[in-house]
Amino acid sequence: MNHRERMLKWIDDLGLIVIHTEIKPFGKGTRRYMIGRHIEEPQEFLSKSGKVHKTPGKQEWLTPEPLTGIEVEQWLTEFNKKI
Repeated sequence: MNHRERMLKWIDDLGLIVIHTEIKPFGKGTRRYMIGRHIEEPQEFLSKSGKVHKTPGKQEWLTPEPLTGIEVEQWLTEFNKKI
């Protein structure tokens, strides 16, 4: 398991959600993360045609801005101390 996978598992274990992406130019150190949590879970519903749709739910973003992997690890350590 690499560093990114361990960090994503840690986030999942804390019951949080994450959005992660890479910024250009792609390469080492370009991945950014936003950490949050659901304050309203997405809900599934059936449309009149019988298709299943999902509401977006509501999220609260806990990190003030996109963070690098090192910054997220530091943030998670501090967050873990608070709970």
